[in-house]
Amino acid sequence: MLQFASRDSSGESEIAKAESMSRRNHLHDEMGWRAVGMMQAGARQSAVARELNVRRSVIHRLWNHCQSDENASRRRGSGRRRITTTADDRYLLQCARRRRTLTAQHLASKLSAAAGRPISRQTVPRRLHEGGLFA
Repeated sequence: MLQFASRDSSGESEIAKAESMSRRNHLHDEMGWRAVGMMQAGARQSAVARELNVRRSVIHRLWNHCQSDENASRRRGSGRRRITTTADDRYLLQCARRRRTLTAQHLASKLSAAAGRPISRQTVPRRLHEGGLFA
């Protein structure tokens, strides 16, 4: 019986650890505006962070961003934009399934002709793998 009691108490501490570790590193737009409203009402950054279950650094960055840009919305993510659209990817999969003997270079040239913009030969296997052809 004592073993079970000790397991329960350790289980509770594990839950507490999991809750404290599950703090988010960013806020969605609605929560961001809510945080800005709380800050404008005079709340401290640490209190806002506790209320919204995020790190204080998140609130700090949000507040600085809001003061400089007067906007609490998240910025668009960085990264390279995709060359092909979802329609292009479907077309590529369709061509590859119809004629399985076509090489990546032939598929790239077919897609380039259909899309009207150059597509790299290396892009073709990536799209076919994403589409599940090589899965």
